[in-house]
Amino acid sequence: MRVSTSTLELRIVDGTEVNLYAPPTYLLRLTLPGRVIDEDAVEDSLSNSSIIGLNCNCPIIQEEDGEDGELQPKVSVQKLLTKDDLPKLQYNPENHGTLVIILQKEEEGFWEDLDLLGRLQQPSHSRQMKRVTNNPLVQEINENGNVESRSNSEVVNNVMKDCLSVQKTISYGLFKDYSNVFRDYAREGLVHEMLECPNPDEIISNGDDDNIVLEEQYRRELRLQTENEKFDEERYINDLHIEHECDMVFDAAVSMKPHWIEDNNRDGSQSDCNQFFSSEESHLLAEIPSHANTPMNLSVEQQKSGLLCLVDILFAYVYDHRTTDGDPTVESSWTVMILSPSLSWLEHYNPPYDTLDNILQWSIRRSLIYPYLRSYNLAKLIAEDVSRILKCGRRTVIRCLLQLHKIMEQSESHYLFNKLYIDPMIGWVQQCEENEVQQFGIEVEQLCKSSDDDVLGKQCLGLDLVGIEERFSENAREMSSSDDDDDSSCSVEYESDDESGCDTEEVTTDEEVAKTSTEHKHSSALLDENIVGLQESRLIDVMEKLVVDE
Repeated sequence: MRVSTSTLELRIVDGTEVNLYAPPTYLLRLTLPGRVIDEDAVEDSLSNSSIIGLNCNCPIIQEEDGEDGELQPKVSVQKLLTKDDLPKLQYNPENHGTLVIILQKEEEGFWEDLDLLGRLQQPSHSRQMKRVTNNPLVQEINENGNVESRSNSEVVNNVMKDCLSVQKTISYGLFKDYSNVFRDYAREGLVHEMLECPNPDEIISNGDDDNIVLEEQYRRELRLQTENEKFDEERYINDLHIEHECDMVFDAAVSMKPHWIEDNNRDGSQSDCNQFFSSEESHLLAEIPSHANTPMNLSVEQQKSGLLCLVDILFAYVYDHRTTDGDPTVESSWTVMILSPSLSWLEHYNPPYDTLDNILQWSIRRSLIYPYLRSYNLAKLIAEDVSRILKCGRRTVIRCLLQLHKIMEQSESHYLFNKLYIDPMIGWVQQCEENEVQQFGIEVEQLCKSSDDDVLGKQCLGLDLVGIEERFSENAREMSSSDDDDDSSCSVEYESDDESGCDTEEVTTDEEVAKTSTEHKHSSALLDENIVGLQESRLIDVMEKLVVDE
């Protein structure tokens, strides 16, 4: 669409909404965290100044509550506003056609989260996400005549269960917003290139009640079974002590200092928040579709489900980031997909049945089955990295997701993940509260620091890793003892030959070596003399025979 400066309009609605309008389309609609000077503010200021009769800044007497509850006068100076203070739109064709909007705050102060463009794209009434509360809103009378209170969430859950019993399509995405994407919109063959899950839009479970709940359970069982079948014991043993084998990829992955370490060491003052993202990151953040930034009326369970999915995807991202030294390759999109159950199998987590323990266990499992480096110690390091990213806050999480967006966008097979998961997650994280994300990071950190035998130990992954390592150690000991037995048997045979009178060679001193060499030379000389004498005697006999014949 071609837009000229003559058709552009800048509208300020109620001092809080900025609309860049080119009829008949809104090009930009932002909701500011505070009020700016608009036409209404200028008119009020001019009318007040005309009543007072002053044409300059004038004192205004206001009343406020005192300590004793009585109203006390307070004198403040109100600035006289003119048309020069109104918002301005400047167009500079020499600077790549940049549009500059100049706004003046109604009250001085620092505005937070201006760099989170997804928050600015929300209407003012949707700035705070509404969540379903647990307050009893519905009362029912049971069979005994007693009144029972039911929460709104319980009513919603019951309605959802009734709907699921007749639903014939399965949904997926961050908050299950999509269905039939691979059947109706994706190109043929994309499923096999993009996912490990077969037939994502078909219900293939064989339960008595052919519904969505059974389908999700069936797919999870199928995923775990597929993982067990693809687990390679020998491949796992090869990387068991990789940290001592000088593997270049492993050493580089462990020794690198990723960007979230730097973010954690950065000064977290408010003045730095709006300068956190680079210009490229800000531009990419602005390109996220507006509908992906639209908050939903999320329940507490949906919010927790989103956080669990975030851990799942961050784990896969961190693995690729470390093993590629922060420079993604053509295989990066596959690596992220195959390590994430949410992406490879379109998994949806249902708290409180699915816990943080489960998600980390499943992520570590897949890191020991599919990628190049299959090290348990590396997987534990990656889980700790996930906790560090979350503890850094929303902006570090968004930076990781923006990098992941670029990886998927450049892939011919995995680009749809941006629409289904990555872009909605970027918009949703911007709506989350900072302390909420950081607190969740502390939970992940505590889980990583817990005893391995309790949560994230090898025996908790369902791959019999402890048994595999014990059998490997036992076989190694048996081979070592067998080699020792072979060495000792060779020594006994050597001694028995010596006792039976067999020739043996023993060299003890240099003198004996020299003596043996002299004797050998003397024997050789005698042998040569005997051969020469024999040849001479045979020659004489032949000559004599010839004379007789003649």
